[in-house]
Amino acid sequence: MRTFSVRAYGVLRDGDKVLLTLSRFGDRTFVNFPGGGVEIEEGPGDGLLREFREETGLVVRPARILHASQKAHLSTQAPIQIVSLYWLVERVSGDLRLTGNGDDVLELFWSPVNALPLDRMFPADLEFCALLPGLLAP
Repeated sequence: MRTFSVRAYGVLRDGDKVLLTLSRFGDRTFVNFPGGGVEIEEGPGDGLLREFREETGLVVRPARILHASQKAHLSTQAPIQIVSLYWLVERVSGDLRLTGNGDDVLELFWSPVNALPLDRMFPADLEFCALLPGLLAP
């Protein structure tokens, strides 16, 4: 059976830097933007807000959508296709937890947009990161 996984991610800026997570899935660690899977009967925007708060401790507000997956991205972990949505977000409240969430997020860190750790990211994130500098330009 083939299924889809919709993923919603937030891009929080601090000058020329963006917030990233170092996360774990099984025995693999990887880097991506705060966010994750949208649950059944949950809208992508609601999933973004929930996942961002769970992973970072922050309440954010979506400012605008930046990107939606254009290519087919198949998971290496399960027989699913991943569709990723990325929003520019603004901080509303909360305390940033750089030490992770005690679960799948090991830590959070700020990375310059022009020096993202691409070698530790999944293909869907790489598609987005290739466009990110232009998407964030004024």
